[in-house]
Amino acid sequence: MGRTARWATRHGERMVYRVAGLPVAVSALFVAHPDNEPAAYLRAAYASHFWNPEDLSELTELLIASLIWPAGLVAAAAWFVWKNGATVRNRLGKSRARQFVEQMNAYFSAGILPPWYYMFELPDGRCCGREFLNRFETKRGIYPLLRKKSGASSPLDDKLAFAECCRLHRVHAVPVIGLASHGGVKLFDAEHLPETDLFVKPVRGTGGSGAERWDHRENGFSEPHAGLLTERELLARLAARSRRRPILLQPRIENCAELSAINNGALSTLRIVTCLDERRRPEVVAAVMRMAIGDNHRVDNFHAGGIAAAVDLDHGALGPASDLGMDARLGWVDRHPDSGAQITGRTVPWWREACALAERAHRVFDDRTIVGWDIAPTEDGPIIVEGNGSPDLDIVQRAMRSGLADSRLSRLLTHHLATVP
Repeated sequence: MGRTARWATRHGERMVYRVAGLPVAVSALFVAHPDNEPAAYLRAAYASHFWNPEDLSELTELLIASLIWPAGLVAAAAWFVWKNGATVRNRLGKSRARQFVEQMNAYFSAGILPPWYYMFELPDGRCCGREFLNRFETKRGIYPLLRKKSGASSPLDDKLAFAECCRLHRVHAVPVIGLASHGGVKLFDAEHLPETDLFVKPVRGTGGSGAERWDHRENGFSEPHAGLLTERELLARLAARSRRRPILLQPRIENCAELSAINNGALSTLRIVTCLDERRRPEVVAAVMRMAIGDNHRVDNFHAGGIAAAVDLDHGALGPASDLGMDARLGWVDRHPDSGAQITGRTVPWWREACALAERAHRVFDDRTIVGWDIAPTEDGPIIVEGNGSPDLDIVQRAMRSGLADSRLSRLLTHHLATVP
């Protein structure tokens, strides 16, 4: 993805957040909510942030969102009814017209946009949407406020700096072999690439975008789309790609054998969310296991078409799995769609050790209130792939089939927003 495309994607996403946040922000101007309810406190803090843009760019986003939301909302609702309406009607007996009306109600009552109406399974009538913490509330409100208040600066957004910080503090994380940047490649601690499978990814990137897996062969390294390349050819390819953005080279990590039946050849990772408690000690508050399906043998990311299952925090057992839910066809599965291997009830290997690793890592990065850790169970135990300082809660709430607005996490976020100077 080029620089212009990345710019457009970033600002387009921010505009979507503005449109989604309008009902919540407007409601806060006229409706008083109890201060003792965590969700109400968080939404009031978000609304205050929403109506106080920090620069001209944010003010422009606010003005444009105020103008485009009616047309955008109706168009999005119509599109998703066309896409998912028949599936939901057959599954629940709910007409397309009623789905459309419910999408309008979800937006005006909780800022739920049409894709999240299906992601959070609002058609089944179990909730109205206010039970969920939305992306616009966390990523464009709560998280920035927490970072600003705490002065957070630890290197979670820079994968190279993150790996180096983990190495210095002896946190078990995937090492970095080299860095490709500005048209050149620098290998660390060696003159040649190691004779092992490689995984390359942008220094700054999310959702598995730009990642590649290179399998070691006798005469070089192979990748499905690029074929077999010698070491020199691979380094030249990475050098050329790095003119657009820097790229990390890392050894490919493999899961332990117990997960081979559900990982589809890609690395399956746990997303473990930790939050500092009232005494600023890391606490595991939510977790899911991600798995690749279909033709994707590279990454397990939920937004790249993978599936995820909630993890029981006490015992490490998996629940049923599903995809992101914006396409309602898959639904929920107890077995892996490709291998048929059991998912529901399966115990995550090294579960206790993975939680301990996440908590230990958070103590190193304790200027961050909340972190989402991607941890891979391997034959030698759990290892951190990366940390996320603005963790996406959609994956957790989707997999849990319940919202986090009234949860331990919400209470902790409220505590830190209210007490951090």
